[in-house]
Amino acid sequence: MQITFFSLFMSVIWSSSLAVFNHFCRKKHFFIRQLGITNILFLYLFSMIRMIVPYEFSFTRVIAPQGAFHKIYDKIYTNSQQTTQISLHSVFITIWIAVSVVLIARFICQYATSMKKFSTYSIREDEQCRRIFNRVLNVSKSQLKIDIRSSSDINIPMGMGIFRNHYILLPEEEYNDSELYYILRHEYTHFQNRDLLIKILIHIYSCIFWWNPAIYLLKRDLAQILEIKCDLDVTDHMANQNKVQYLTTIVSMLKNAGAKRKEKAFYGTTALVSKNYESDIIERFKLVSASSTYKKKNILFTSSWFLIFSMLIFLSYSFVIRPDYRISADELQIDAEMTDSLKSTTYTIECVGDTYYVHFRNQ
Repeated sequence: MQITFFSLFMSVIWSSSLAVFNHFCRKKHFFIRQLGITNILFLYLFSMIRMIVPYEFSFTRVIAPQGAFHKIYDKIYTNSQQTTQISLHSVFITIWIAVSVVLIARFICQYATSMKKFSTYSIREDEQCRRIFNRVLNVSKSQLKIDIRSSSDINIPMGMGIFRNHYILLPEEEYNDSELYYILRHEYTHFQNRDLLIKILIHIYSCIFWWNPAIYLLKRDLAQILEIKCDLDVTDHMANQNKVQYLTTIVSMLKNAGAKRKEKAFYGTTALVSKNYESDIIERFKLVSASSTYKKKNILFTSSWFLIFSMLIFLSYSFVIRPDYRISADELQIDAEMTDSLKSTTYTIECVGDTYYVHFRNQ
């Protein structure tokens, strides 16, 4: 079991392909109805795991194509090693690690700064807020310690915090009981589902593999899936009238946010609405409106789909594409004792795993 340039290349291809495939499946509500939103979330993990585990195993077969792929590799790796001490792939790895460290460090600083800033916001201790939040706790499966704070610095309701401090942040506005109830319940459900932790792990994942364009598609998709899952959890067992009130609250918050300055939400938070992608809001509305049709999952279809993905993952590890590179005489490491022996008839045989065997006469 080893990690090579080629196994990493195969991981990028397979992981990106699975992410794009999942994206197109998710856009078809047939799959949400058959699989359920939670199972779709797990299917996205297949592509992430394939990227995180870029190994070659003992059963991995090497495919050595000729042509363009061989010439590209020979130009980047082989020739660069012959002319300089630093190869292009070494430069790439150095840049990869350096940028990843900077992105992760920046995110940690932003998170710490935001948490410190949010802790200074005024706590909502009015009678309405206490009464409505008690209603939320009464219908929740577990009770969490959460501070509800408000500020004029934010324009959309959001939640933040994964460790000791958990905040639900509200714009400084007047809310009726219905609006406040659905806002608090939505954000509280995010905390119950550990969605903030998932979002942060996904963001760190995207910081590590920042150079892969498919990562940003996966990141946006997973953020939308978490919002859809939260919507369906909140509206589960709700009457149609209550669903209308819930969706009306989202529209109201979206209008209020649109009337204020445009502000890019920090990815370490969960926001009730987003002004960036209107198509995502429309999709959430459609799914909540038809949520009664998503309650019964097709177990046979789900099992078959997971089996197909498992087989694809196994298939992805069954082979690796690697150019047929023949070692030159200058690259052979030969000690003094072997010099006389090599004057006799010898030959080299290239084997799987870049291993070469030198056979001497009669041996």
